[in-house]
Amino acid sequence: METTTPWYLKKKTLYFFCILTPPIGYLVLLMNLKKFEQTQKIEYLSIATIMMGIWLLKFLPEKLNTYVWAIIITFLVGSAIIKFSRRSKDTYK
Repeated sequence: METTTPWYLKKKTLYFFCILTPPIGYLVLLMNLKKFEQTQKIEYLSIATIMMGIWLLKFLPEKLNTYVWAIIITFLVGSAIIKFSRRSKDTYK
């Protein structure tokens, strides 16, 4: 007997749920975590978590929303600077 993947666990469908409807995508992922391999779990949960965070920002007041985006951008830029400095430090050794 051949087992097939249900339509809601196929890659394109999961990306659709996670990107366009994050609460539904998160729910589908959490209900079916045991059916994925470890790398798939990390990939899907990362996308779902990022999109859910952005989706939740819509419900914050505008002033707080601006601060949260500023913090996110600061962390991303800081992370890039740290990676760049570590990489350049390793090349000089």
